[in-house]
Amino acid sequence: MRIGLYGGTFDPVHLAHLVLAETCREKLQLDQVWFIPAYQPPHKPGRVILEPKHRIQMLKLAVVGMPCFKVEPVEIQRGEISYTVDTLRQLQQLHPKHEFFLLMGADSLTMLHTWKEPQALFDLATIAVVNRGKDPAPGVEDLGELKSLVGEAALAKILHVRMPGMDLSATTLREHVAQGQSIRFLVPRAVEAYIEANHCYRS
Repeated sequence: MRIGLYGGTFDPVHLAHLVLAETCREKLQLDQVWFIPAYQPPHKPGRVILEPKHRIQMLKLAVVGMPCFKVEPVEIQRGEISYTVDTLRQLQQLHPKHEFFLLMGADSLTMLHTWKEPQALFDLATIAVVNRGKDPAPGVEDLGELKSLVGEAALAKILHVRMPGMDLSATTLREHVAQGQSIRFLVPRAVEAYIEANHCYRS
């Protein structure tokens, strides 16, 4: 099976996450997209993140009725800093017959040289980079440090996918909830109801 792996804190999951996943599923002809919530992302060491049980439950609510989407809690179960390369190796061992595609936004690609073992990522999965709206794909000048680490041939294998532009972030949604503002139509209705019922993001 061709599996898209989409990692993040999903704090909370919102409609732009789902649009990205569906766009990649269709354009890359993926059999499934697996959402992988991080236990503790290495690039956000100081930020307080909602408990894993809440983030997983919101993801499960968000993908109800969509059999091509799956919540994979492998990083939560490890209970440590979530390095993508470790996750890819674990999933390769668990599912050796699957072909994995690592889905990420263009902003993540420009920072990929700072990730743990960036060279190994290109060996373990096909990198698929999503560009939003009319934003241009990262150019060579944006990837100089990554190019020096992985080589030009590896960068040439990166797949580029374009999705509709959506000015939507989890940070903004958390701020809306904390200030008592509506997040309706920005997250799935079931996620909105869960946030309200569990008093998530309230100060």
